[in-house]
Amino acid sequence: MSDTGAVTAATVRPVRRYGWIGLLAAWLGVAWVEMADLPNASLLLFVIPPFELAVWLIALTLTVRLARGAVPTGASAALATAVLLVGVCAWFTNWGLFHPASYWASHRWAFDAVADGVQEGRIGTSREYYGQRLPLHLRDLSTNGRAAVVGRQDDKPVVFLPQWTGIPDDAGGYVYLDAAPRPDLVVDLFGQPVRVAGGQHLGDGWWYILPGN
Repeated sequence: MSDTGAVTAATVRPVRRYGWIGLLAAWLGVAWVEMADLPNASLLLFVIPPFELAVWLIALTLTVRLARGAVPTGASAALATAVLLVGVCAWFTNWGLFHPASYWASHRWAFDAVADGVQEGRIGTSREYYGQRLPLHLRDLSTNGRAAVVGRQDDKPVVFLPQWTGIPDDAGGYVYLDAAPRPDLVVDLFGQPVRVAGGQHLGDGWWYILPGN
């Protein structure tokens, strides 16, 4: 091996080693933002979602770059890795407050699981102001990981999954009612009265409502 080749190999090894260390740090960052349940509170709703997406994209980019150099069929491995991770990123990144309908449609099984829990009495029974903690696999549906009861109709709870909360009060997000809401049904979104029927109807008992509806 020439001196140039030896120098190149000696240079690549530590660079690749640092790359794997960076990759581990990036995915630890992803794990942290997913487990921390960073709330979209007040003006933070313009900061937290882009921050979480940036953490995911850094981890995704590093993974794809290292996949290209780790195996002989680097381009194919990178493409497959990118497709997989984009799907994972899309699942765990909540864009509901920016486009409620597409988030609801793409996470339909999770919203259906919440609806089933309400109908079966496992969700929507807590008297806590901000509600009960959702099961771990459903917590991304709510900015605080909770489902709150914000009203009732004919003894059926209206269950709220907040996408953002205001300071000191108000909120917006998804609500579920196992019935058609009466035109005059008003719920309390953490201090802000809102009419359910004035919101965006998504289907199967789900609505997206905001203060002012």
